[in-house]
Amino acid sequence: MNTATAHEPRPWHREPLVWLVAAIPALTVVAGLSTVVIANRGADDVVRDDFRKEGIAINRNPARDEAAAKLGVTARVSDADGALAVRLQLPETAAPRALVAILSHATRAEYDQMLTLRRGADGVYSAPLPELHRGHWYLELSPPSRAWRLTGDFVDRAPALDLRPVTGP
Repeated sequence: MNTATAHEPRPWHREPLVWLVAAIPALTVVAGLSTVVIANRGADDVVRDDFRKEGIAINRNPARDEAAAKLGVTARVSDADGALAVRLQLPETAAPRALVAILSHATRAEYDQMLTLRRGADGVYSAPLPELHRGHWYLELSPPSRAWRLTGDFVDRAPALDLRPVTGP
């Protein structure tokens, strides 16, 4: 037996300790990149309402709701043959030519819709209603000027919904 061959060092890539030392930083980089990908795919949606920040608290701005209450605006919203129909109770002089309806899904922002409803000769505002996914929906109705608004919510495309101004906190 030759003593020179018995003590020859192995090549670096055959040493287990080298791979252990190199694997820890490599796994850390992979875990960090995975975290970035997960965070970007599951990012929170932007708040889509009238909010103002005061200190560390976020408070809802009730000015548009109060304007609707002051005008005495109410609405009956219905799904009529694949169209969103709105019968608005408002003094004729203050009735806008169009309404903006924002349909927001409670949990999935990619399903949100914005519709422009035109007033017909009978005074009913309407627009084609795209197919809505099942679930909880929020509806905001306002004139294009956004001077006032009515809000409500419905589950699984309710046949009719009465909207009244929200008052109080």
